[in-house]
Amino acid sequence: MFDIFKKKPEPSPVQTPVAETLKEFTNSLGMEFLYVDGGEFTMGRNPQYEEGGDVESPPHSVRVGGFWVSKYPVTQEQYFKLTRINPSYFKNDKVEEESSRRHPVEQVSWFDAKAYVELLNRYEGKAHFYALPTEAQWEYVAKAGGNTRFTFGDSEAMLDEYAVYEYTANLRTAVIGSKQPNRLGIYDLIGNVWEWCEDDFFANYNNAPSDGRARLVGAEGIEGESFKVRRGGSFKTGYLCLRSSFRGYSRPDFVSNDIGFRLVINADPFS
Repeated sequence: MFDIFKKKPEPSPVQTPVAETLKEFTNSLGMEFLYVDGGEFTMGRNPQYEEGGDVESPPHSVRVGGFWVSKYPVTQEQYFKLTRINPSYFKNDKVEEESSRRHPVEQVSWFDAKAYVELLNRYEGKAHFYALPTEAQWEYVAKAGGNTRFTFGDSEAMLDEYAVYEYTANLRTAVIGSKQPNRLGIYDLIGNVWEWCEDDFFANYNNAPSDGRARLVGAEGIEGESFKVRRGGSFKTGYLCLRSSFRGYSRPDFVSNDIGFRLVINADPFS
């Protein structure tokens, strides 16, 4: 099957792995994105473990279309380039000033994150191009083709290699990419800062969409104040908050020095 002694012909231009070269995209602000193939996965708690409860139940099958996800959360530098402000707490004298621009931006509300998305779309002359990830997209990336407790596997013994959290954080955020990426090559999915998602928060997954769309209060005809989902845990949290299926939530106007965001692209950036 693997005949290493047989001379192979030179590959023709048609055989060049073009698809592989188009798996990465860098935008005008230097944000790096990776393409994630679509597929089906089980969203919600893993019944194998006694954790998660109703808020992560019932586990259900979701089919997600292909999309692009940023390799890192949005940094202070990237946020400042468009808004001309840096709301972050961990800057200047709070961390090494020279590297603070590469720390994730924080103290941004969900409204701030959405405004940044709109600003970036206008800056690059796009319409509905960049977005916050839906909760399904975020968990799909975190589970990376499986249903493990964490984005790298099942054992918390390896968390120190992958997450900036309560035992590795020194009570502050860290430079993006300072820990190992998950199997898809995505960094800082767990720990460092929580990441806002598009979705409103519901107390369970009953009647949740099965196609990866954001679940929104208004779309389901429900009135009242909504909370927004945030995922991934932060430098303040313990290991249980770093599980792939763990769900956090806050009011959309809430800000904290451990909440930031990352972006997705739901279109072809090369078209």
